[in-house]
Amino acid sequence: MQIKTYNGTTAEPKANEFIFFIQSHGFNAGRPLKKPIPNCWEVRTERKADFEILFIIFESKILMPFFRGSVIPFIALGEYKNIIAPILKNAIHENKIINAHYLQIRKIEQQQENQIKIQSLMIELKKSLSRECFKKIKTAI
Repeated sequence: MQIKTYNGTTAEPKANEFIFFIQSHGFNAGRPLKKPIPNCWEVRTERKADFEILFIIFESKILMPFFRGSVIPFIALGEYKNIIAPILKNAIHENKIINAHYLQIRKIEQQQENQIKIQSLMIELKKSLSRECFKKIKTAI
């Protein structure tokens, strides 16, 4: 796994390489992201489950004691790497139940993304029907 500061551009992933991002500033520092934002790190890994493992680390709140900054909290990249390295090393386990949990988290995230798309389509449908209805009301006057 390779983690570096995101500079605004991302090189194409190599074969069997997954890229995601980690928020580095704010109260959500340490949160894995699918898309980059300002103040984030780029993560390149060969294990797809690393995203879910880092999500578990973020949700566990173990990173909070390492936040710095009086106005905008942040976590230093070096500290972050030191915290996650032993966890990632032990995370992929022979216990199939633990590995199944990573897959469940991934499926939940996919379902959330689908729900957002559905909600967006419903909003567009509502707008379209409203416009059409207004045209009929307008011509009836």
